[in-house]
Amino acid sequence: MLFRFRIISDKVEYFVLHIDADSRNTFLDLHEAIQLACKYDSSELATFFLADEEWDKGLEITMFNDKKSTQVPVLLMKNSLLGDYLKEKEDKLIYIFDVISQKSLYIELTELVMENKLNTPIVTFNRGKAPIQSSSSRYNADLLIDQDSELQNVFTDFGELEDLNLIYGEIGEVM
Repeated sequence: MLFRFRIISDKVEYFVLHIDADSRNTFLDLHEAIQLACKYDSSELATFFLADEEWDKGLEITMFNDKKSTQVPVLLMKNSLLGDYLKEKEDKLIYIFDVISQKSLYIELTELVMENKLNTPIVTFNRGKAPIQSSSSRYNADLLIDQDSELQNVFTDFGELEDLNLIYGEIGEVM
């Protein structure tokens, strides 16, 4: 069975993404398709939540088992088939693509197609720019080098410290 999903954002008005996925695909397969379509950094943590008709979060399906408690079973994306959790048209998911900043996409199952099968999810429609992932956990090494060079230039614009000491004397001598 083929699932047709519509993915939208509450932060970016004109963003719409449609993905077709087989019911035998995992949540990890859907996650990877979204990451690729939105050009997100795959090193960021992400998670899915089943949602009710008001988009309230329900059961969580996550990338890793980071729970210390063994009381509550953890559902992993790689082990969870879409068809085991999505049963009817208008089923909803919340996909948090940036866990630290709690940025999310809203996914709705818009159509069930019985005769088609897919090995991996495919993007069938993509309009607008996806919401931006937070860059708070990453840094640009080139930018840091540039900023450090600028800072060094500010100090050397006044000359080397030894030269200034020759001209003005030691600070201790003035006081």
